[in-house]
Amino acid sequence: MRKTFLEYMNYVGGFGLSYASSALKPIASLGDSPPKGSAGRTSPGAGLSASTNRVPRKSGQKAGSDKHSDLYTDENPKGTIHGLGFTDGAKARQSVSKIKGSGKTHAHKIQAAIAMSQRAKVASQRAKDPQKKKDLGQAHKVYQRYIDTNKKDK
Repeated sequence: MRKTFLEYMNYVGGFGLSYASSALKPIASLGDSPPKGSAGRTSPGAGLSASTNRVPRKSGQKAGSDKHSDLYTDENPKGTIHGLGFTDGAKARQSVSKIKGSGKTHAHKIQAAIAMSQRAKVASQRAKDPQKKKDLGQAHKVYQRYIDTNKKDK
C-alpha cells in the first residue's frame, strides 16, 4: 500500500498532521517569483506610463463590456493637445494644423493623429446616417494622409 507524504511524515516522525502541513516549505525556489528591479510585475513595461490609480471603466460596468474603450479616455491630460476633432474633413484639417503647431515632439504629434484617425474610423463604421458616415470617413482620410506623410523611416 502506498502512503502519501503526510502519512509518511506522521509515521516516521510522529508529527501531528497539522504540524507536518505547516512545516512543509519548498527547499529551493523554482523561479516563479517576479524579477527584481525595473522589469518586475509591478512595472508597467517598456515605454508605458501607466498610472497606478487608473480606473478603466465606469463604476458598475462589466470587465468585458464593449461599451468601454481606452480610445476615448485621457489618462494623462497634462500633455493633451486641446481642440482636436473628427466630425468632418474641415475639422480634421483644422486639427492637423493644431497638431503641427503644438510644439510637441514628433512622436507625440503622430500619436495624437493616430488616436484621432482611429476615432474617426470607428465612428464612421458605426454611423447610420450616410452623410455622417461620409464626413467621418473624410476626417479619417485627412488624418491618415498626415500620418503617412510624416512617418519616419526605420
